[in-house]
Amino acid sequence: MDPIFGTPQRPASPVTRIDAAGRPISLDLRAPERNTVLFTGGPGMGKSFELEKVQELARSKGWPCLKVEASPREPLESRFVREATRNLGGLRKQYGFLGLRKLKKTIKNLTQRSRNQQNGAEVRVGVAPVQLVAKRQWDAPGGNGLGSTLDELATELGDLAAKKGQPVVLMVDNLDVASERDLAALTELSTHLERGGRPVYLVAAGSEMAMTRLMAASGGHSGVATAVTSRYDVRECGPLSGDELRPTLTEPLRKAGIAHSPDAADQLLQASGGHPGRLRDLAEKAVDLIGNQPDGLTPDVAKAAIAQVNADSRVVYQAEWNSCSGAEKELLAKTASRGARGLSMPSETQAAGPGNWPAVDTARQMLLARGLVRETGDRITVADPGMRDWVEIRVGHSAAHAGVALPGSAAPAITAETQGRHVEGANAYKRQVGQTTFTVNR
Repeated sequence: MDPIFGTPQRPASPVTRIDAAGRPISLDLRAPERNTVLFTGGPGMGKSFELEKVQELARSKGWPCLKVEASPREPLESRFVREATRNLGGLRKQYGFLGLRKLKKTIKNLTQRSRNQQNGAEVRVGVAPVQLVAKRQWDAPGGNGLGSTLDELATELGDLAAKKGQPVVLMVDNLDVASERDLAALTELSTHLERGGRPVYLVAAGSEMAMTRLMAASGGHSGVATAVTSRYDVRECGPLSGDELRPTLTEPLRKAGIAHSPDAADQLLQASGGHPGRLRDLAEKAVDLIGNQPDGLTPDVAKAAIAQVNADSRVVYQAEWNSCSGAEKELLAKTASRGARGLSMPSETQAAGPGNWPAVDTARQMLLARGLVRETGDRITVADPGMRDWVEIRVGHSAAHAGVALPGSAAPAITAETQGRHVEGANAYKRQVGQTTFTVNR
């Protein structure tokens, strides 16, 4: 653990997140309003931290609690059954051998049901002893119905915990990589929990697109309605304000006896973009640069720390950029060129025209889902100020503003020469085409 700022799982100065109504979003501070709670937010915004707080609360109270991570390679049903099997020892100590018999039998049946069965076909041509044989085998997923395994497991755990008047908590992290089948199973489980009326809670974490994916995946499976938003207690882990983040920076510095100026703290807070993880990286880099300097955290130290963190993040920025489609790159470049104010989406979709605005909106949704941009009202901004500057420098301000992005290419942009800080740099050179001079920004 870092001696000053802690870790993402155990920060030295935790933040009490609140929603738009001023209520805390953590389940240990505010009870769930539905049987299904969904924490949403961009990568690194604290969703997993909220799940860990729920798990710690359940353990301290002695509540049955199963936590799994979604995976595109294995169904959630299988992961929950395996996690329940792993926890049988602790449940036996809590509820006794006899009280656990029914649950053990159910888990055994569910284990056999969740295993894939092998189907095969064989064709023989010819007369013995000379024959041509063709064989084919394939997996046939077991199960009586989509989500039935999760429903039965939740019911048995609820019946067991009801003997002591305790709730049950089922948790799913990393919801963004879950398959459509898993998402449909979760929506069915959510319906099952609401109808059951037992204190069995499903707590999941995913990006801003998680709700949209859940609604889309539920359509056409087992009659699950797509209007699922009313069943979810959605709690957003959004960007934090400077006032909310400031204690996470200044309190650890104060306890460590490190002097800091308000201007330097403001610089780091602004560069963090409301992201607690990025602020931790900036603060740790600043402490490394301070060394034994008596002045502590000064504006010059903060500026140097920001520059180093941004430089260290270039590989990440490049990877994120390369993974974008042409439409996503163009929208990201335009958004970066608008700076902290961001881009107006109604104006952008209107400019795209009737035939092209769906592609622009899809690009917006994908950038939001990956946490590259944020949406406030009808405007989007680049989430990471460091990446915003990197994109603007890489593409060039004129090209980004005009929408001359890099469709499907990792090559540098060629932009008409203009006055500004992106015209020439250490990695820029000029190209003459006819009577026009271009500046190439790498």
